[in-house]
Amino acid sequence: MEAFMGSYKEKEEEREENQDDDHEENLKTRISSHPLYGLLVETHLDCLKVGDIGDDLGESDALRDYMKQLDNHKSSTSGEPELDHFMEAYCLALRKLKEAMEEPHRKSMTFITSMHHQLKELTATRSHLDLPESPASFHHRHPTSGERKPKMIDFPRRSI
Repeated sequence: MEAFMGSYKEKEEEREENQDDDHEENLKTRISSHPLYGLLVETHLDCLKVGDIGDDLGESDALRDYMKQLDNHKSSTSGEPELDHFMEAYCLALRKLKEAMEEPHRKSMTFITSMHHQLKELTATRSHLDLPESPASFHHRHPTSGERKPKMIDFPRRSI
């Protein structure tokens, strides 16, 4: 009898696993055929692209375009309100994640650009004033005919 019960439990567990697999496959099919699936994938890929240089779109323009896309897709919902709500919420969450990941990158790029401009200004000022290139070269320079040689100051020595 024990062998029969063990065999029955194994078959029951196998049937439940198959049902879970079928449910999972059904859910994957429903999600991948949802009208917002393309937008979801595109938003996910945008998150993966964070850090690429060249995204000059302003935040408000990008957000406006994104919301317009969502509105266009809303008109063609799947007829499953829970799935529709999930897909919209997931797309918005990915969009917010992308913006949160971009903020530090934008700050870094702004800092780097600012430092680059400051270094260019310093370099331009140095060449304009015809100053020596490094402080070390200043001490080893020989005065030209129009320059005065610095006077050495002798300090009296004290005995201790």
